[in-house]
Amino acid sequence: METDLSDVVDELVELKAAADEAHADLMRLQGELGEAAGWTEEQHVTWRDAWEDAREPWWLLDTALEEYAETAGLERDALEAMVEARAQEAAGDVPAD
Repeated sequence: METDLSDVVDELVELKAAADEAHADLMRLQGELGEAAGWTEEQHVTWRDAWEDAREPWWLLDTALEEYAETAGLERDALEAMVEARAQEAAGDVPAD
């Protein structure tokens, strides 16, 4: 069964949400830890672990965008723009067409 582009975009929106959440978590941690120059070894380890945890959703989104764009015969930037628009729509940032 052929996957509908709308379903693909919905899946990518979910991946984007996970990547955005991971990034927000990382930025919150950075705010809590303050300037890196003053970190203890334990804080460096905490940051490194959080960074590694955040990389996975980013990588999954990046890989999926590449694969789906190629499969659908779309430019990656065009697919990424569709995902961004759908994500904003879902968040209520932009009215649906």
